[in-house]
Amino acid sequence: MNWVTTNIRLPEDMYMELKMEAAKKRKSVAQLIRERIVKKKTSSKKDVSKLIAEMNKFAKKMSRKYPDLRLSEKLIEMRYEQ
Repeated sequence: MNWVTTNIRLPEDMYMELKMEAAKKRKSVAQLIRERIVKKKTSSKKDVSKLIAEMNKFAKKMSRKYPDLRLSEKLIEMRYEQ
């Protein structure tokens, strides 16, 4: 595996939290960050399907509660107000 070295900027408190967690787990900060990136990348299709189902359920609930509200129209309005 080829490795690439990079720099990132973190708020000091976030860095210290990572550093303390890494020390507790006896890992490097870099290893901890790599593990978190890999966890984020591996969201399964099941997770995505579950999220879409929850969004659809919420959308149906909101459309019953506010039948005249059109979210896409409101988002376009908000975008061009700025």
